[in-house]
Amino acid sequence: MRPTRRFYTWNLVGRSLVFLGLIWYVAVHPEQVWADFLAGPVRLTPLTGFWLLLMVAMVLRFFPSRWESLGCQKRFSARFKPTGRAPDPSEIRRADRGALWVLLVWLGGNALVLTLWRWLDIPPVYLLCLTGFYSVCDIICILFLCPFQLIWMKNRCCTTCRIYDWDYPMMCTPLVVIPCFYAWSLVALAVVLALQWEITYRRHPERFFESSNQALRCAACQEQLCAYKRRLRQKNQEKRLSE
Repeated sequence: MRPTRRFYTWNLVGRSLVFLGLIWYVAVHPEQVWADFLAGPVRLTPLTGFWLLLMVAMVLRFFPSRWESLGCQKRFSARFKPTGRAPDPSEIRRADRGALWVLLVWLGGNALVLTLWRWLDIPPVYLLCLTGFYSVCDIICILFLCPFQLIWMKNRCCTTCRIYDWDYPMMCTPLVVIPCFYAWSLVALAVVLALQWEITYRRHPERFFESSNQALRCAACQEQLCAYKRRLRQKNQEKRLSE
C-alpha cells in the first residue's frame, strides 16, 4: 500500500470511529452534549477532542505535507514543476464551471437539509453528527468514488481536482447555524483555508493544471489513488457482467 493511500485509509478508520462516537454521545447524552458545545473549551469534554482534531487537521493543511495527496498540495510552489506552457483558458473555464456547479449543488442541498432541520425541530446537536458524516464521506470520495468528480468536475483524479481544499468548508457547513465558539471557530478556519486556496488559484493557475504542471501528470504520480479506483470499478463491472 502506497504511503498516501495508507494515510487516507487510516483517516477513514479514524473518522468513522469519531463519527460513531459522536452518534453515541449525542444519542445517550444530548443535553450534556449541547451544554458542552455552548460552554466552549473551558473544560475538557469529548467535544473538545472532536474540535481539536478538526482544527489541527485544518492548520496542517496550510503547510506542505509528504503524506497528503498532491491534490491539496499543488498550490505550494515547491510542488510545481513547470512544463513551459500556461494552462489553456478553456481548461480554466471548464474547471471554474464545474466548481460553480458543485458550489450551487452543495449550498442548495444543505439549505434543504437545514430547512428540514428547523421545520422538524431537530435538536442542534445532531448537526454535529452531520459534520462527522461529511468527514467520512470526504475520505470515501478520495479512496473509492467521488460524485463531484463524476458528475460536475470531470477531472481525471484527485491530483487535478480544482476544489480539493473545499473539503473542510463543506464538512463545517452544518455548523454555520450554531452560534457558539466551537462551531464558528471551525467555520472561520475552514473559510480561511478555502480563501487561501482560491487566491492561490487566481494568482497561480499554472500550478493547478497538468498541462502547465508536470507534477500532476500520471507519469509523475506516486500515489496511484486513481488506479485503485479504476480497479474497483473494473471489478464491479466484471461482477455485473458475470451475474
